Amino acid sequence: MQAQLAHQAEQLESICGGSAVKMQQIHLTLLFLGNIAIHQLEILQQAMKNISAEKFEFKLEEICYWKHNQIVYSQTKQFPVALFTLVDTLRNALSEAGFQIDTRAYKPHVTLIRKATHCTKTNLDIPLVWHVNEWFLIQSKQTHSGVEYIPLSQWHLR
Repeated sequence: MQAQLAHQAEQLESICGGSAVKMQQIHLTLLFLGNIAIHQLEILQQAMKNISAEKFEFKLEEICYWKHNQIVYSQTKQFPVALFTLVDTLRNALSEAGFQIDTRAYKPHVTLIRKATHCTKTNLDIPLVWHVNEWFLIQSKQTHSGVEYIPLSQWHLR
């Protein structure tokens, strides 16, 4: 899926301006926690161990533009209930474990281009079907060459 989305991003880059997200950094964020102290990492992973959720799939079928955030992203017209159930379960478990959780409405999307200057909403001719059977805890680390995503843990969906 990352390769297909990276190809889509490369095609859009010349049309929308900005820079395409690197293939290995293409993802769907479930929950953003911000800075977590090292001593909290074990608590975080323990809370996530007990998460149980269903596998799901969705079709990425639209390309959209958020002018405010300067991103071009892909989304589906109909996200599965299982995705929102997983996000709610994560929010509840981490809130109970003492983590500060963003209370804004969850708006699932896959960023394809950052610092885009323009784009129009369009439907993909052939939707990309994403079969989701696992989720990850990822550390986002700022480096001299940009953000690096480091997988810390992985869990399978049932």
